[in-house]
Amino acid sequence: MTEIQNILDVETLIKDVDAVIFDLDDTLYPEKEYVRSGYKKIAEALGRPEIADRMWEVFERGGKAIDEVLESEDLLWFREDAMRIYRYQQPDIQLYKGVYDMLSRIRAMGKKIGIITDGRPEGQRAKLDALKIEAEYIIVTDELGGTEFRKPCTKAFCLMQKLLKIPFSRMVYVGDNPQKDFIAPKKLGMKSIWVRNGEGIYGGRNK
Repeated sequence: MTEIQNILDVETLIKDVDAVIFDLDDTLYPEKEYVRSGYKKIAEALGRPEIADRMWEVFERGGKAIDEVLESEDLLWFREDAMRIYRYQQPDIQLYKGVYDMLSRIRAMGKKIGIITDGRPEGQRAKLDALKIEAEYIIVTDELGGTEFRKPCTKAFCLMQKLLKIPFSRMVYVGDNPQKDFIAPKKLGMKSIWVRNGEGIYGGRNK
């Protein structure tokens, strides 16, 4: 496994592969933006814009932001709606600076691009739509049959290999979480690139 600090360094490490498969959250875009976007939309629905900042403060100290703030404001009756708003939001998010151009250059090299990401399908698909990422194939692991197919399960990686028709040895997976992202690739004989994202939600720590 190769470790890098900046996602843009990926293109310097893919000479010997034919396909580059990416994780999504905190690899191609900052997941904090998604969290902030969700809190903002909940606050807008309540007509209480200041609540978004309060939720973020609770989140940053590791608390249950939505529950704690709604309870403190005697708004727990709104919890179900708040969760629905968060999970089904059209998020205000952007790729990390330079990522779109990097992906274009990788494709120009003749290499295939794929994405394997964990999470609720509605949320992950909304993120992908907002980010307008172009890839040969995108796999949301939960769509394969439930949360048991999330990484480190190998099923998504095996499916990606069949779709791309490229040997595992000529594929690399790029992710930010060494505790789960690279277990399946290693078992299957893929290369791995760890983006040690100090700015992510987990600051390069385990998710």
